[in-house]
Amino acid sequence: MQITKRTSPSKQQPQSAISSLVKKEDLVRLMLQSLIDLGYNEAAECLQRESGFTLESDLIVRLRTYILGGQWQLAEDLLPNIPFTNVENLSTVQFLIRQQKFLELLEEGEAMQALHVLRTEITPLGENTQRLHLLTSLVLCSSIEDVMEQASWDGTKRPNSTSRQQLLNDIQHYVDPTAMIPKQRLFQLIHQAVEYQKRSCLYHNPTDDCDISLFSDHLCDKALFPTKTIKILTGHTDEIWHVAYSHDGKHLASVSKDKTCIIWDMDTFEKVQSFVNEESGSYCSWSPDDTKLLICGIDFAIRLWDPFLGILLQTFAFHKDQVTSCAWLPDSEHFISGACEKILCLWHCQQSHVQPVTQWPVQRTTDMKITADGSRLVTIGMDKCINVYDLEDLQLTEIARLEEEGTITSLTLTKNGRYALVNVQELQELHLWDLETRQIVHKYAGQKQLTFIIRSTLGGRNDSFVISGSEDNRVYIWSREHETLLEELEGHENTVNCISWRPIEPIQFVSASDDQTIRVWGSPQHTIASSQ
Repeated sequence: MQITKRTSPSKQQPQSAISSLVKKEDLVRLMLQSLIDLGYNEAAECLQRESGFTLESDLIVRLRTYILGGQWQLAEDLLPNIPFTNVENLSTVQFLIRQQKFLELLEEGEAMQALHVLRTEITPLGENTQRLHLLTSLVLCSSIEDVMEQASWDGTKRPNSTSRQQLLNDIQHYVDPTAMIPKQRLFQLIHQAVEYQKRSCLYHNPTDDCDISLFSDHLCDKALFPTKTIKILTGHTDEIWHVAYSHDGKHLASVSKDKTCIIWDMDTFEKVQSFVNEESGSYCSWSPDDTKLLICGIDFAIRLWDPFLGILLQTFAFHKDQVTSCAWLPDSEHFISGACEKILCLWHCQQSHVQPVTQWPVQRTTDMKITADGSRLVTIGMDKCINVYDLEDLQLTEIARLEEEGTITSLTLTKNGRYALVNVQELQELHLWDLETRQIVHKYAGQKQLTFIIRSTLGGRNDSFVISGSEDNRVYIWSREHETLLEELEGHENTVNCISWRPIEPIQFVSASDDQTIRVWGSPQHTIASSQ
């Protein structure tokens, strides 16, 4: 998404008001630090002379000089006069300096002197016992390379060694920031301001953050957000229950009550393939390599298809109740299926028999997702719970059970696998759960859902948007972070069952409905004409 920069003159603060918020000396010192960081030393000297302000006091300059020069005793002599944020920080900084001294003696091959420093200077401080034990063990290392690896220290002899500069950075954490300005502080403040503006932008979904200018306030153009039907896909003759983009975003699979599956080319919006499933399709899932497609129907089987040839590769008929969902592991060979009969089954898609590799007793499962790295499985079921499992070496271990307030009809994970989005039927709400803290962090309201299974999704570059169908024939879009309802999109003539967001450019998503159509939503500025 491109960026539109807008600055409203009426909202700009007067220069005097802005200046009153910032001390002139603080600003000049930040400018001095930035000029030096950028290599403009002469400009920094000129600014220092003209303003009369210095970047650091003579005391801090001397400390910096002594540390970088390895003059440890001179550096320690200054410490009683350094303005620390806490008086207890003095011994902590002494420990850091003496540790550097100890490690450099080992680097020079002076093991006995290093041992003397350890016994007479470092140990009496009583600081950081765990680190002290590590330093003691370093005396027995056979090479300086082992010392550096175990201590996570890069020495002083290598051309790009930064250990003394790193020591200064570590010391800085304990010193009053007004005396020793944190590294690249002005750049940090600018970064914070940019991040704040991005979070405040309800439609933020840029393709390149480098487009954000420092010269004006940031605001994404709403006209570039997908709110217009740019194509209506027709071909099914009954309700469409599920749609899913391929991982490369080039194709879409749709399954319907009419028992057909259609594969669509999402660049041309043409049918690539159409084939008949034995039962009405309620769920479909592309393999990670996009070469295979699993379809769950209203019967007790899962069917594996070659989506582009329309060939049925295998039927897995082991479950004793309706199979509701399935999810692939990253290897594109194994998958897990869930059903209403209280078991999960692990399958290998190339096996010649139709027995699962293994099975696990669980509650009735209605939807599931596996994280991109294959480390976790998340399921929902008729027990109104979200279940989180560790999935290691094809073994399943439950690690969390999160109780909801109503029937859950849909499950989506963020790309990083940390958050789970669910639709809660009785509440007519969507909830975003943090699976690490095990808490609901956001709620989204507005869509209608009392009778049917409605499937929502997350969309945008950073999963910034929440999109759901609804029983009032609309598509609802919220800002994930702000919970703000951004759009109520009309066009469908019956319940909108499922949403799928295209994982590549251009920015698009599709909605599938009981009205037998799939609508492709894009930017109002999209060049493809609507087929309405």
